Amino acid sequence: MRKLKSCPFCLKPCPFCGSEKLSIESKSRRVGTNGLDIPVDNVTYSVRCNMCHARGATAGGRVLAYTLGLEIPAWSKTKAELYEQAIEAWNRRAET
Repeated sequence: MRKLKSCPFCLKPCPFCGSEKLSIESKSRRVGTNGLDIPVDNVTYSVRCNMCHARGATAGGRVLAYTLGLEIPAWSKTKAELYEQAIEAWNRRAET
């Protein structure tokens, strides 16, 4: 398994108000099953400022509800990958 480069404690302050009161929000919706009848969910993560309510880019994809030791198909992501992508998107800043 790939080691995460980010953690919830590595979030940069809000670029709009400077607050460090941030949360990582997730939403999940069942979209069907794969060929082995394993449930497939559409999962999204985004970082949100709790002070000014700014929101970072959404990282989303299809996630198998469980894998039972099976290889993860190319079309599927893991929740950890999406979580990390949301943090990376929030921390990305324009060069000035």
